[in-house]
Amino acid sequence: MEPSEYTEIRKELGLSQTALAKRLEVSRETVNKRESGTNRITEEAALAIKSLLQSSSLAQTPPDSGTQNHE
Repeated sequence: MEPSEYTEIRKELGLSQTALAKRLEVSRETVNKRESGTNRITEEAALAIKSLLQSSSLAQTPPDSGTQNHE
């Protein structure tokens, strides 16, 4: 994963670097270094942020009410 993709996902989640760091249980400095390219984004780190994005997407999907609109 490229730093720009990591940053894009964080922004899509609507999180600050500090908030993302708390969710991932890392320091804000670690998030900053990943986004700036100073630290390589490991496969584990990429999976962790993608997992947050996936769970966020699922949470935003409205549940199927099972009802149909009969007009």
